[in-house]
Amino acid sequence: MASIVQICNMALSHIGAGPLISSISPPDGSVEAGYCATFYDIARTELLEPGTWSFALKRAELATVTNASSAWVYAYALPSDCLRALRILRPGVAVTVFNQDEVALRQDDRDGAPFDLEGQVLYSDQEEAVLLYSVDVTDSARFSASFTATLSYLLASYLAGPIIKGNEGARVSDAMRQRAMAMADVSLASAANASSAETFVTSSILAARA
Repeated sequence: MASIVQICNMALSHIGAGPLISSISPPDGSVEAGYCATFYDIARTELLEPGTWSFALKRAELATVTNASSAWVYAYALPSDCLRALRILRPGVAVTVFNQDEVALRQDDRDGAPFDLEGQVLYSDQEEAVLLYSVDVTDSARFSASFTATLSYLLASYLAGPIIKGNEGARVSDAMRQRAMAMADVSLASAANASSAETFVTSSILAARA
């Protein structure tokens, strides 16, 4: 699997930048390494947060806390490593892993039990709630090949502006983000096509940002 430095060098090569870097922690002293150090974690967590990559999913039985809401029956503490709460699983729900990248739920349980979030507290009417959620994975050895490739293009979208600059930098940044979106969508489609059953998959995960 690719190292963090290799992913950064992939991103730099996508926008035609050089020279290649040798370290971002700490940065090797080059301008390019400094920008990679600034934007790598942002790009990684942006790509992980939607929860469509199986290596970054967890489930946990939630611990109850004092319920300050009159609208919900139960209050739960979010897990400390929760990047994004995805759904409360109803009893008996099966999570299907099609490949290294994508996860799907049975169609009849795709929405899970309703819930609401206030800070680090999750409210739900589901007793003994089990949460499916995404986590931040920092070890690049755990990344799948398609996640690594997609991340390199998303990181390139962040690097293009400060390295290339001006209108051309903005154009290249938009192109890199569009490429990352397309690669993510292809991975999602491949996961859906891997099963003959109806499945739930998240749609485009990388909304263009202002």
